[in-house]
Amino acid sequence: MLRKRIALVLALPLAASGCAFFEREEEEDLDFAEYAEQLTDVRNESARLTGELDAAETRIVQECLEAQGFTVHESNEFISWGSEQRDTFLDEAPYAWFLPTVEEAELRGVWQWTNLDGAETIEDGVPWAAYQADEGANEHLVMSFDEDTEIPEFYRLDPQEQFDWWVAYVGEDQARYRQGDLIGIEPEVDEDGNQEGGQPPAEGCRGEMVAAVYADVAEARDEDFADWDYRPAMPFGDGEAMDQGYADRTADAEGDLIDCIEERGPVGWEFFRGHLRIHDYLYESGEGSNPRLSFEDGGGAWPDPADDVPDADDTQGWLDFERDLAVVFAECGDETGFRETAEHAWQQVQLRYYLETEGAVYAWQEEMRDLLAAAQAVLGG
Repeated sequence: MLRKRIALVLALPLAASGCAFFEREEEEDLDFAEYAEQLTDVRNESARLTGELDAAETRIVQECLEAQGFTVHESNEFISWGSEQRDTFLDEAPYAWFLPTVEEAELRGVWQWTNLDGAETIEDGVPWAAYQADEGANEHLVMSFDEDTEIPEFYRLDPQEQFDWWVAYVGEDQARYRQGDLIGIEPEVDEDGNQEGGQPPAEGCRGEMVAAVYADVAEARDEDFADWDYRPAMPFGDGEAMDQGYADRTADAEGDLIDCIEERGPVGWEFFRGHLRIHDYLYESGEGSNPRLSFEDGGGAWPDPADDVPDADDTQGWLDFERDLAVVFAECGDETGFRETAEHAWQQVQLRYYLETEGAVYAWQEEMRDLLAAAQAVLGG
């Protein structure tokens, strides 16, 4: 079975120390209910504008390509990230990866088993369906190809036809840079194996779209749009202060959670940036080809690998093993009060983070509306 997966790698910023705004003794709670609906509306309006502008760009580019006879497209180039509507403005919390509810833990553990062969079929596919739903809700990138997967039409074209599409899409130079292997071009790489030289600017249909829709920002941006950074950047708040605020609010509850887990399960846990590295423990015990969640810079600690584990190819056995540990985490999260503390902490720091940028986001939305109008004018013309 041919299988390709992308593991999520987190590069979390180091929390800034000594930020007075988030010092615990000076911080007063905000009323979550007072602001939640307002901030969710702001978040969803940003997502709507992003999705509509993405869709307009795609129509412009594809109409250009189809006018040249290219009717089969590489659909991955037209995915609209960050355009889904949500029922809360809250981002995924630091505890979400290691602290499922008891009900969730009993069904799906902490998703480490999804790395294993046969994961799609165990228990009639019910756990896998839950995994796919979670991935869709959280916009994680999941790619899974096996012998039973139908190959997309674009990849059934011969390599020269695919390359010709890329040339029409982004121009000869960028096509050779990004997809030269289709026609036997080996990229020049440095001693670390990284491709040398910067990506050439987009020409072709994408370049024409950029010139038409984003002409008014050309003077303020790199005129050849080499980095494709032609949209105004969405404003962001102080992430380091947010991380520090969360750490301050949960610090006292961490020890009780670890004590509870170690009374019922393996010993040797230590928090790292609000996270218990359960996926590293499962991986080192033999589950999967990589940790489901990993970090660019190490920290924290987890127990030595378990000895009494299923056989390497026993996917059902590993799911059961993982579930047992996840249930311990979930029950301890409830019984020690850690879950309640962490949920409240996350609500409070997220409120401050998004309220801090609310005015700037409104201004950004106006810029996006202007660009959407420009794209619609191109389509109308």
